Amino acid sequence: MGVTTEVPELQCDLVMKGGITSGVIYPAALVRLAETYRFRGLGGTSAGAIGAAVGAAAEFGRESGGFDVLARLPTSLGGGALGELFHPQPATSGLLRLLFAYLRSGRAGVLRGALVGFPVASLIGIAPGIAAIVIGLLSGGLAGVLLAVVGVALVPAGWLVAVAVRLHRVVTVAVPANLFGICRGLGADGRPGFTDWLGDAIDEAAGLTSDQRPLLFGDLWTGAAVRPVAGFGAPIPAHPEIDLRMITTCLSYGRPFELPMDVRSFFYDEQVWRTLFPEHVMVALLAGSDPVPADVDEVTTETAWLDLLASRRGLRRLPPARSLPVIVATRLSLSFPGLISAVPMWDIDFAAPDTRTSLASARAALRGRTPPAVGPVTFREVWFSDGGLCSNFPVQFFDGALPTRPTFAINLGAFPEGRVPDPDQRHNIEYARNNDVIAPTYSPLATSGLGALTGFAGLAFDTARNWNDSSHLQFPGYRDRIVKVFQTDREGGLNLDMQQQVIDDLGARGRAAADAMVEQFGTDHYRPPHATGWDNHRWVRYRAFLACMPAWLGSYANGRAALGVGQDPPPSYPFTRTATRTLAEELSDALDRAAAVVAAADPETVADLTGVPNPEGVIRRVPRT
Repeated sequence: MGVTTEVPELQCDLVMKGGITSGVIYPAALVRLAETYRFRGLGGTSAGAIGAAVGAAAEFGRESGGFDVLARLPTSLGGGALGELFHPQPATSGLLRLLFAYLRSGRAGVLRGALVGFPVASLIGIAPGIAAIVIGLLSGGLAGVLLAVVGVALVPAGWLVAVAVRLHRVVTVAVPANLFGICRGLGADGRPGFTDWLGDAIDEAAGLTSDQRPLLFGDLWTGAAVRPVAGFGAPIPAHPEIDLRMITTCLSYGRPFELPMDVRSFFYDEQVWRTLFPEHVMVALLAGSDPVPADVDEVTTETAWLDLLASRRGLRRLPPARSLPVIVATRLSLSFPGLISAVPMWDIDFAAPDTRTSLASARAALRGRTPPAVGPVTFREVWFSDGGLCSNFPVQFFDGALPTRPTFAINLGAFPEGRVPDPDQRHNIEYARNNDVIAPTYSPLATSGLGALTGFAGLAFDTARNWNDSSHLQFPGYRDRIVKVFQTDREGGLNLDMQQQVIDDLGARGRAAADAMVEQFGTDHYRPPHATGWDNHRWVRYRAFLACMPAWLGSYANGRAALGVGQDPPPSYPFTRTATRTLAEELSDALDRAAAVVAAADPETVADLTGVPNPEGVIRRVPRT
């Protein structure tokens, strides 16, 4: 039976954790939630971004059977079909074979993988030993026997050296040359790659015709596919129809970016991106990008002048968010380091002397309404990789001061020690029933041997990468909406050739997670009678918010008293409109009154207000990623 095409009255958001092939968990979870809720916000990183993208497309195409398309996806990935979507470039193919051999057979498969992956190097390596054996046997005598014995020792030694030299060259030369990955994502020999497959899945779930694809963020915001795309630079609506968000990591800047990005400072190399995205996606990118002046005589703005200079280097400015194809953002989020190539972009180095000089000259010419000269400008390459390097579980997506709809989240993790998969998938998940506290994940660490050093390094890396996400897991107002799905080391992760039964089991586990969320938030669990988990969740969020207010208001009052807001004019950022200044004064007065209420309250009462729920939180101003 197909998933209903009727739009439920209830609404929700969903955030999904990254986990490479663990993404096969998400389709069944999304389909189950879609039976009860209409998705308004979907977000994730890496594999979670895949789930979010296809889920958003399915919601967009709900009436045309989008969730039926989503439900069928896992059945197309079993029996090694998932692994076949990864097509290496010729120079990195041996490394992929080695990886597959290790994943299938562990260390025992490395030897066979090296032989299959690097046949020429293997032959070169063993050739001297084989030659010594043959010559020794043909020569006879003691000298011949000794030569043959030396040849026997040379075979493995020569093979090891030759393969090591070849592997070193692949890792240090071929992989960086292939944009720091084994696979770029496109198919080969008429077979689709994972980017082709994913882009087609998104468009099919969205119900787009061939002349409408690919799905754009603007389509999701408005709820309708319209071509050609109009409204360049239009901001995200205050209440988008479907709010899709992802995370990517900019290695060059050392920080994450939330996708789609509002910034318009990045450019893409058309020729390079044609090796990363299908042709129809490139057509949409070019159509959505700002038009480039034919010559300096047509330049009327600084932006157009920079676009002209960029075009002469084969670069185009990244389209505005509403015109960005969903598959492009998804690909930016899932560039798993080493396996999937990073995505290069370019920006302008405004601090470079030649850029400053040329830009000053161009601005002067534009002010004088004359064509600017074509001066030198420094463009620099900027590298984007897996969003999970900074935030693999962005559970804070869609949060506001107080919720108007549930924001569910699906976490992933290994089975606790001593626990194995249960045939009943309901026992293979974990969540905070009735807002109970769940014990934090514990990772044991060896204290001697090589395993101690590698384990320490691994935990240090994971902590640096995940601490911000993990700190939310025990926090009131988060823990009761997060469901963890357990996996073994043979499920999800880097297991690229999972069999259909494994995929089906993970899908059933995802559906069990969705069932748990629907049951928890939709069933009466609390007093007074008829209070659901959703009722309790909203109350906890309200209590947690109030508990943070006294400290924040006290800090505000102290700071404002020291600042002297009334000074006129201010040193920077003045209020340019009288109405703006009036609004600011009214807001400041309201905050002053709230701070006075806290200051006048009995300290014991304030302590009672801020003492629960635990652990306590803080309110602070942070930059948007």
